[in-house]
Amino acid sequence: MGNCSPSPRRRGRPTSPSGSPPIARSASASKAAGGAAAAATTTVSPYALARSPSVSAAEADGDDVVRVYGSDGCPVAWRVRVSLLYKAAAPVHFTPSEAAPLGRPVLRLSASDPELCGTADELLRHVDARFEGKPLVTPPERPARASAAAAAAEEVAELVRLQHRSAERHLEGVAAKVAEMVRKGGKKAGKGAKVVVEGSEVRRLGKWYGDAMEVMLEHARMEETVLFPDIQRASFPGVLDKANEQHGRHLPMMNGIKEDIKTLLTLELGSSLFHEVLVNLSVRLKALQDHTKEHFKEEERELLPRLEGVRRMQREEGNVSDKSNTAWASEAMGTMEMTHSKLFAFFMTGLLPQEAMQYLDLGKN
Repeated sequence: MGNCSPSPRRRGRPTSPSGSPPIARSASASKAAGGAAAAATTTVSPYALARSPSVSAAEADGDDVVRVYGSDGCPVAWRVRVSLLYKAAAPVHFTPSEAAPLGRPVLRLSASDPELCGTADELLRHVDARFEGKPLVTPPERPARASAAAAAAEEVAELVRLQHRSAERHLEGVAAKVAEMVRKGGKKAGKGAKVVVEGSEVRRLGKWYGDAMEVMLEHARMEETVLFPDIQRASFPGVLDKANEQHGRHLPMMNGIKEDIKTLLTLELGSSLFHEVLVNLSVRLKALQDHTKEHFKEEERELLPRLEGVRRMQREEGNVSDKSNTAWASEAMGTMEMTHSKLFAFFMTGLLPQEAMQYLDLGKN
């Protein structure tokens, strides 16, 4: 899931990553005022984190700015950045750099503080110590499980549940955007006036939905290759056929939505046909949301409780090491290459802050 390979780190004034809009300090302050309750119920808005949370280059020299230097694909750097967003206690500036000592990111809590480097948990403890009274970001010790098989199964179950939540929220976001466009009427506000729904909105919608679709397809492939075959062998005959059938029903729905968005891009903005396709798109999205939520609930209810038995079977067959509790989750993550590289930032914006920390904690090993 990314890497933290070193190369020379820039020492000059930090600059905002390309395409990274500044996040206003007032936004951070308002989040801080909301406290832990607000942090626990608010997702990072889509593409905000994906564009790298940062203040502008002009503001980056402020004494209260927290600076993070590291590789944009480094899991440790991501854990630190998400933790600082969760804290919402100070403006954050991230400088992409491949050069942290030992390939680890560098954290500087203010202009007057020294640069800190260490493991993810060490850096998070520094963040908690500096911003006392804010929600803790250092992960708690995982509760002891009755067996190694139970521990491994719980990690994989948590991985699957969090991926479900991210996919659900991105679908909700796309559907909400389409509903907003439908309310605008998909038509001109009046003679000589600008079109209410703009082409840029449709293009952004297509990108958002396309990324969500890619994450969902990778998730389905991971289940079909890593989880379902062994669940079928261990305790649930026919589960693979059933899952493939359900995934197969979803694919035409997903492709139909994609084609509707492509069609919107070819139509005259504000025309009656544009509005008709927009309304049809809204209906298709609602159907996909309903099917997806029901499918995820069924998996979490019927399949995830069987994972411990699957892991025991794998150990009895000699397919896994008795010393490895994290390898199963790592194997599942490893099959989702696009989600954990190019689309990782996008995927993370579908999680609540504390869920993002949990997910990154799963990936740290």
